[in-house]
Amino acid sequence: FVFLGHSRLKGSEDLGEGLKAVWQLEQDVSVAGGGATQWGNRESFIGLAGEFGTLRAGRVANQFDDASQAIDPWDSNNDVASQLGIFKRHDDMPVSVRYDSPDFSGFSGSVQFVPAQNSKSAYTPAYVAVENGVAKKVAAVVGKPGSDVYYAGLNYKNGGFAGNYAFKYAKHANVGRDAFELFLLGSGSDQAKGTDPLKNHQVHRLTGGYEEGGLNLALAAQLDLSENADKTKNSTTEIAATASYRFGNAVPRIK
Repeated sequence: FVFLGHSRLKGSEDLGEGLKAVWQLEQDVSVAGGGATQWGNRESFIGLAGEFGTLRAGRVANQFDDASQAIDPWDSNNDVASQLGIFKRHDDMPVSVRYDSPDFSGFSGSVQFVPAQNSKSAYTPAYVAVENGVAKKVAAVVGKPGSDVYYAGLNYKNGGFAGNYAFKYAKHANVGRDAFELFLLGSGSDQAKGTDPLKNHQVHRLTGGYEEGGLNLALAAQLDLSENADKTKNSTTEIAATASYRFGNAVPRIK
């Protein structure tokens, strides 16, 4: 089916003894007939599901992407600081392996591993340099990838109440110091893809919500920590809140 600019095909096959093979193929769709042509460029995976939980490999959404469903019903992608897109900068669908546990009295958890080869590479965007009055285009440079990336998540649901904790860690993360400063200014420029790797990059996000009838409330807090090559430290704390209420087919929301 097609939903919010992307199409999705998914299915499962009974393998017997409570074991199922599961798969999904999802990609962006340009309604206006533009780009978005890469096959399987969104969440696409194969896996196994059973009483032990679910194990998936491929391009799998991380725990931050899961948590954003409560705080961002608009699926924001605007990187201006006043928009939720910047809060969701750690949402990703990396090529990875992810395990999700079964439900235990409302609690469930997940762990995810992204090999260094699939982590984001250091990147210097193409730019135009002027020398002696002559404009010259300098090509983009793609450097080595960052280190392995680890994710973990813990979920709780009881009636209309739901909570989620998401965690990320990378010993070396290619979102350079310039990128860190640019995001504080709300820049959506390609310059935000810095080449100065951050060290010991970790992110913590706690999300809570309540849903009853047409009412939906959600609150999230996020802590982003890292070190620069010169041993100085970066730290940001962010809070996002969303409220909505359904009136028939209309759903007014505030954030």
